[in-house]
Amino acid sequence: MSMFNIGLSGLKSTQTGLEVTSNNIANSSTSGYKTASAEFAAVYNGGQRGGVKVSDIKEDFVTGGEIVRTGNALDITIDGQGFFAIAENGRTAYTQAGQFSLDANLNIVNANGGKLQGYGVSEAEEGGDPTIVPGVLTDLKIEGANIPAKATDEIAFNGNLSSASDVITYPVAPATFDPTDGSQYNFSQSTEVFDSLGNSHVMTQYFNHTASNEWQVMYFVDGEPLPAAALGAAGAAIGNQDVDVNGTTVTAGVVTVAFDADGQMSPLDPGFVAPVPPAVADNNTDDPYDQREVSLSFTASGGGAPMQLTLDMAKTTQFGSSFSMYENDANGYTSGSFSGVAVAEDGKVYATFTNGESKLQGQVVLASFANVNGLEAGDNTVWYETQDSGAALYGEPDSGAIGKLLSGSFMGSNVDISSQLVGLMSFQQNYQANAKTISSADEMMQILFSNT
Repeated sequence: MSMFNIGLSGLKSTQTGLEVTSNNIANSSTSGYKTASAEFAAVYNGGQRGGVKVSDIKEDFVTGGEIVRTGNALDITIDGQGFFAIAENGRTAYTQAGQFSLDANLNIVNANGGKLQGYGVSEAEEGGDPTIVPGVLTDLKIEGANIPAKATDEIAFNGNLSSASDVITYPVAPATFDPTDGSQYNFSQSTEVFDSLGNSHVMTQYFNHTASNEWQVMYFVDGEPLPAAALGAAGAAIGNQDVDVNGTTVTAGVVTVAFDADGQMSPLDPGFVAPVPPAVADNNTDDPYDQREVSLSFTASGGGAPMQLTLDMAKTTQFGSSFSMYENDANGYTSGSFSGVAVAEDGKVYATFTNGESKLQGQVVLASFANVNGLEAGDNTVWYETQDSGAALYGEPDSGAIGKLLSGSFMGSNVDISSQLVGLMSFQQNYQANAKTISSADEMMQILFSNT
């Protein structure tokens, strides 16, 4: 009877192997599917040969699947280790199938309605931005309300003014400065700014190299020069210059900008003296005494509120190289409508708007386990934690052993069809061989009974 039992154990184990291999082949195109493999062990009953059994079925969580690019921002690949956490019916599931979308309430969900988990954001203080609230998982949801216009009040403006450029002094009255004549200034640079209604305006600066290590600057908004009364320069005196605007002479304010022998911008107030130690030394890196800021005050056309801008020039330099911009970044924006979602490599989720702005909505977190082979497999390519797997440990993407996220693609199955077909043929041969041992044992029994 042992030969029958041994053969039957071989058939049963081989059938399990065939089922595992068939399941791999069937899921070769399933997002996030992990190749399973049956492991076998010999059986000995009291030292007597007992055949074979399936000792375990393990899934390959190490080999990554094919990255399928879609361009959909909510298709997310985990480039490395980790699992997405999904809230489904009061239970947390874990998956590497990163195909998500927005439901009717703008929750980020998978195809089965499970809600993607992550860290939420704090309420933004007035004039500030929301921040991530770590440590507490929540459903990731997009706030898609339109954002109102925000008036520009700061401009980070830093570049290099060429010390090798020609000296071009301002015209002397009765002659006037003509901004349409490029020979009357060395450089100009424009910056888009927005008023309280979201109307766009253009602020243009005209730079004249008037002496060694000295420049003078005029400021125009929508083609109109700003007078001296509209300018402030850290206590420095503001000059005047007659300007021709469409045939009409207008007086513009002039700010003098100086540089030291190392090409670094000096305080706008030539008489400025920094406090004695232990106060912070004056410098043009963080400008601790705001000595390299120009303030602009004006009312632009379009019905918006009066505007007050601070132009930060602290990192502006004067070297022999050509004129170039390091930074020309104005805050403020027009109103915008919700247009989509963006996901960064570190898992931060942003709502994007038609005005080019984005707003932080939360952060996707990834789960890891001490023993991934201890996870319990479930429907829809998910796994659940068990005592064998250990509790889920959550972390930010691209930190420690956890992989980063790639938006616009998802991870396909890691099944290798060729190896699975080879395995299928091997199991088929094994099944036939085990069936043969049973038929051989049956023939031997028939001979035995016929001779008795």
